[in-house]
Amino acid sequence: MSSTLLYLAIVAVWAVVLVPMWLRRDNDGFSRLLSKRSGSPEELDLEEDPALDDREPTAYDEPVEAPPTPPPPPRRRSSRAAVIARRRRRTFGLTLLLLASVTVVATGLAPWWAALPSVLLLAGHLSLLRVAAAMDTARRQAEAQARAAARRAAREAERPERPAKAEIIELVLPDEVFDQYADDRRAVGD
Repeated sequence: MSSTLLYLAIVAVWAVVLVPMWLRRDNDGFSRLLSKRSGSPEELDLEEDPALDDREPTAYDEPVEAPPTPPPPPRRRSSRAAVIARRRRRTFGLTLLLLASVTVVATGLAPWWAALPSVLLLAGHLSLLRVAAAMDTARRQAEAQARAAARRAAREAERPERPAKAEIIELVLPDEVFDQYADDRRAVGD
């Protein structure tokens, strides 16, 4: 009985992770299927496709190249709201899994360690959320600093330039001026 519950808990954990991935992938595949059926020129004519020929290839047949497959569409970046919603759903699912496993353990249907995977999953998820929140905070601060720097630069560009003030240096002359042609003066080495 306890091994059955353990298997059910493992299946539930994988369902929490894999079902959203499958749904997202199926949604992408369905949208691609609709775009192909809308009359795109990439559809193959079954009569002209030699790859669909039922006869065995011989040594005299020319090799048939497969039509080039288009590159997959680039993944678009998830919006902030979608990321937050995904995090909330995952947290909610892991919390429900933890409550279910604790209930099973509390009723005596499974040993205490049967709740351990759900505890570890929720703890790991919460620690990842903590790191993600710190990264989001750092990103928001960097964006705010960049906006403030841009505002400062715009204000500096709007200010008229003031002419630079010249520094006045007072020239101090010594009392005795050196005269190379004086009588008592000699050059070094004379």
